[in-house]
Amino acid sequence: AVLTNTSAMVLLTRRHAALALPLLLCSISPSSSASASSLGPVPLAFAGGLMPQSTRKFGSATCSRAAARVPARTLHSSVMKAGQSADGDITGTILRLDTELSGAWSSEGKKGAGQRSKEWFQQQEQERLRKVLSVRVRHILVSTSDLALQLQDQLRNSKTDFEVLASQISNCESSRVEGGNVGWVSQGDEFLDDVLPATAREAALLKKPGDIALVETDRGWHLVKVEDVMYDLTRSVTARSKPYGRDGAAYFAPLKELLNKDAGTTLTYSVETMGCQMNSADSERIAGQLESMGMERTDNPSKANVVVYNTCSIRDHAEQKVYSYIGPQAERKRRGESVAIVVAGCVAQQEGDKLLRRIPEIDLVMGPQYANRISDLLEDVINGNQVVATEAVPISEDMTRPRRDSELSAWVNIIYGCNERCTYCVVPTTRGVEQSRPRDSIRKEMEALAAQGYREITLLGQNIDAWGRDMEPKQKFADLLEFVANVEGIERVRYVTSHPRYMSLSVVETVAMHPKLAKCFHIPFQAGDDEILKAMGRGHTVEQYLQIIDRIRMLCPDAAITADVIVGFPGETEEQFQNSMKLMETVKFDVVNTAAYSPRPNTPAASWDNQLTEEVKADRLQRVMRLAKTHALEKSQRYIGRTLEVLVEDRNVKRPEQVKGRIDQGRPVYLEGDIEELKGKIVPVEIFDAGAYYLVGKVVGVPR
Repeated sequence: AVLTNTSAMVLLTRRHAALALPLLLCSISPSSSASASSLGPVPLAFAGGLMPQSTRKFGSATCSRAAARVPARTLHSSVMKAGQSADGDITGTILRLDTELSGAWSSEGKKGAGQRSKEWFQQQEQERLRKVLSVRVRHILVSTSDLALQLQDQLRNSKTDFEVLASQISNCESSRVEGGNVGWVSQGDEFLDDVLPATAREAALLKKPGDIALVETDRGWHLVKVEDVMYDLTRSVTARSKPYGRDGAAYFAPLKELLNKDAGTTLTYSVETMGCQMNSADSERIAGQLESMGMERTDNPSKANVVVYNTCSIRDHAEQKVYSYIGPQAERKRRGESVAIVVAGCVAQQEGDKLLRRIPEIDLVMGPQYANRISDLLEDVINGNQVVATEAVPISEDMTRPRRDSELSAWVNIIYGCNERCTYCVVPTTRGVEQSRPRDSIRKEMEALAAQGYREITLLGQNIDAWGRDMEPKQKFADLLEFVANVEGIERVRYVTSHPRYMSLSVVETVAMHPKLAKCFHIPFQAGDDEILKAMGRGHTVEQYLQIIDRIRMLCPDAAITADVIVGFPGETEEQFQNSMKLMETVKFDVVNTAAYSPRPNTPAASWDNQLTEEVKADRLQRVMRLAKTHALEKSQRYIGRTLEVLVEDRNVKRPEQVKGRIDQGRPVYLEGDIEELKGKIVPVEIFDAGAYYLVGKVVGVPR
C-alpha cells in the first residue's frame, strides 16, 4: 500500500496493508504556501474496499467505504511527523499516524463526558503521597546522561527486561548481581547512600509501581524502577464498649479468647462473593491472606470463625442481599459463638460505619483496596475492636499468594479503579482512582501460575484499555498484551472489560496476530442512542462504537463480541430504547448482559427527576433479553459442523458422563468424556448441536 501524492510518498508495511489501514491521498505538500487550515478536508480512500458501506461521522471527520474525510490540519500534521521520523521506523510512523487520526475521530465524543478534572487528579496524587511509607526499587547506574536516556527509551518502547538490562550494563557492583535490586527504601535510609543516594530515593518515593525515574547523583545517572509501594494502613479502630452476647455471655474478643483457651486451635473461614470478576479476584486474595494466617477454609459459613462477605453495589438487589446474609451470623454472635463478621467490597466502601450502626455485630468493614491487607486489619478485630477501613489508599503488590478457586483458569488484576464518571455507576466512588500494575509483575504472576499448571488467564480491569496511562513513562495496553502473549504453559489469555473510548486499533491488531490471545471482545455499549450515551457520560457515540466493531470484524472475523446494556435509564424514550435494539440488530452480539437501570447512591443520575417507572423498565428488560437470546442462538449455530479446540475445565454436574469446557471465543461446550483423563487438556471437538449459550460436541482428535 502506498500513501502518495505529487510531493510525498510513504510506504506502509505489508502487515499494515493487510490490516487495510487507510490509503491517504494527500494533496498538501510540505512546501505549499497555503495554510493547512484553509484547505479543508482531504479525501481518504480505504484499501480493498474492506470498510463498511455506510457513511459515518466521527467527531469532525466523516468516513465511508469509498472515501473518508479528515481535517486537513490533522492529516497534514500527521504526515509531516511521519516525514520527520528520525529513526526511519515505518511501523512506528504508521502507528503514530493512526493514533492522531483516532484522536480526530473521537474528539467530539469526549466533549462534555464525565471526566475527572485536573485538580481532582492533583488532589488524589497528594493524598497518595501522604500515605507512602517506603518503596521497593531496582536501579541501573550509568556514567552519562546520553546513555541513560537511550536506556530509558529502550525500556519504554521495547520488551526489554529491567533486571536483565541491569545485570548486563549497570555500574553498581553491589546490586548488579541481583538485577539491580535494592529492596525497600525510605528517605531516612542513610545506610543506602553508597548504593542509592538520598536524591534518588526522594525521586523514587514520588513514583508509583511501574514508574521509572531518571535521576542524577554524585554516583552518576540512575534509572530507578519502582516495583512496589508500601502505604500507611489507614483505618478507624473502636474498642467495643460492651459485650454483644445475650446476658453478657459473649466475650469482647471471641477469637482471642478461643485462641487463648487452646493454643493449638485452627481457625476456619468462609468467603461469600457477590458481583463481578474483580470481586472474585479480590476474594481469592482475601482467602490467600487468611490462609497465610494459618486459617483453613470451610464451605459452611455457619461453622466458620471468620465469615467474609465480599459485596457488590452495582444493582440494588445485590446490595440488599448483604443484610439477609449477615443475619444468621449476627445471631451466632448473639448466642456467644466465636465468630468475626467481615463485610468487604463495594457495599462496605459505600456504606462505611453506617453498617456498624445498622448491624453492630459486624467486626470489620473494609473497601476493595484493602483485600490484600485483611490480615493486618484482623489483628485489631482479634483484640476486641470494630474496624472500618474505607479511606482511599493505593493497592500494594500482593505479599501472599491468592487461593485460586479454579485449578486451570485464573484472574490476574492489571489495573485497579476507574477514572471515568459515568453518571449511573458507583464503581469510581467504591474502587478509587486508576492504578496500573507494573507489566513485569503481571508477567511474573502469569509465569508462576503456568508453573502451577494453570492454562488460561483472564486479565482484569474496570477499564482495562486505560492500563499504563497513569505510568511514567506512559505505556499502552496493546504493548502489555504483546508482552504477556507468549508465557510458556499458558494457552489462552483473555481480558475484560474494554471501554469504547479507549479501545484502539492496536489492541485489535495485537489480538489478531497472537494465537494465544482469545478472540473474544467484551465491549459494553450500554445504550444505542447518542443522547442517552451523552447523559450517561460515556464519552463516545454509537458510530464510534460501530467503528470498533468494524475493526474487529475485519481483523478477527470469527471473534465473539459480547457487551452490556442498560435499559430504562432516566429520560429514555421508547424511540431511544428502540435505538438500542437497532444497535443489537446491527451487531448481533454473541452475549449481551442486560440490566434495568437501578439508581445507585452517590451517582448523579440517581437524583434526576426523570426516572422511569419500574413497569416500563421491566417491560424493556424483557424485550431486550429476548432479542439478546435470539442473537445468541444464531451465533451459537454458526459453530455446528465445525471442529473446535475446547479447554476442558470440569464435570457437567447435571450429567456426570459429560465434561464441560470452553472454546477460544468463550462459549461453553458439553461433551461425553472422562474428567480424570480430559481435565486441563485442549481437545478437538466436533460441534453437532447448539443452544443459545452453549454448544454440544464429540471428541474427534487427540487431546493435548
